[in-house]
Amino acid sequence: MLERAVVNAGPLVALSLLDQLDLLPALFTEIWVPQAVFNEVAVAGIGKPGARALQSAQWQRRVHACPPPDPLLVMELDAGEAEVVSLARQLAPCMAIIDERRGRRIAQQVYGLPVKGTAGILVEAHRRGLMIELRPQLLALRVAGYFIADGVIAAACQAVGE
Repeated sequence: MLERAVVNAGPLVALSLLDQLDLLPALFTEIWVPQAVFNEVAVAGIGKPGARALQSAQWQRRVHACPPPDPLLVMELDAGEAEVVSLARQLAPCMAIIDERRGRRIAQQVYGLPVKGTAGILVEAHRRGLMIELRPQLLALRVAGYFIADGVIAAACQAVGE
């Protein structure tokens, strides 16, 4: 797996809901949070899951000046996803961590970026022995109100033999 990652809001919130935000520095040497994502989670999201954890995270490198996103990104994605893709391209080789299907598809198919979502991060953590069981974590996300498709849960659990 790559040593550098740029993270979107969804995975930050999801990992915070599980109290597993520290999996990111356990899996990556460098974790970048674009300014638009930081603002979405830690500023506009005050009082919501992830805000306090992201504000106090010692590992995150908040980016003030992200390269201007391509016009395609601005038209097709929200500001945070567009900045994640733009920054991941600039920092290549770099993993883009995005949960939203459209953002993942554009990052992979249009820009050729390696992409993982929250489930992929949890699978990798399980493989590295950083968590014992995967399925309870994925189901806990759902109970907390975070959308995660049945197919994603099934594929993630199958990937680790659960």
